Amino acid sequence: MANEIEKKQNALEKITDWMIETGQQDIDQYVNKLKSQNPGISNDDLAKKIVRRKSIKNGLVGAVTGLGGLITLPLAVPADLGLSWMIQIAIVLAVAHVYGHNAKSADIKTDIYLILAGDSVREALRRIGIEVSKEVTKKAVSKYITREVMKKIWKVVPQKIITKAGEKSLTSFMKMVPLVGAPVGYTFDWFAAKTVGKTAIKYYSGGG
Repeated sequence: MANEIEKKQNALEKITDWMIETGQQDIDQYVNKLKSQNPGISNDDLAKKIVRRKSIKNGLVGAVTGLGGLITLPLAVPADLGLSWMIQIAIVLAVAHVYGHNAKSADIKTDIYLILAGDSVREALRRIGIEVSKEVTKKAVSKYITREVMKKIWKVVPQKIITKAGEKSLTSFMKMVPLVGAPVGYTFDWFAAKTVGKTAIKYYSGGG
């Protein structure tokens, strides 16, 4: 079992690294285009619009699937779970861009893990000695971020993400349905995207 979790952690890390390195340019272009189509829009409203419009259907799916990531990455997870992680990471990167955070910064990987972990992130942070009194936000977490802490987060938090994925059956958590015209032809249930999107907005827009 421990070996299985380790394999999934390695797969999640590979997907995360690949998305940061490969998907960001297309995601940035998508966000900038949406911003230009809505002059004067606030960051909060732009981020909400990305989430509300099922970003995956409006451009992000091309960024995460058009480059063959799942085909080229040696993964130890089912393709549908790998795809769901890719799309969730794409949403985090899009929201980060809205709030002016550079995907090439050293801590973007930490941000992704914390956001994907959702409600279980506080417990994960406690395990490495970090107590966040209110919301888990970029500002609050940055108080504790050092390279050493980042490495601890990268080791501990993915376990929560994997547990979270295992607690929900993939058939109820996402509905794999054809998406006409998309390279891969699949998308996942809006609820998963909305949850990650809302968490990302709170994370990047919050104080603390």
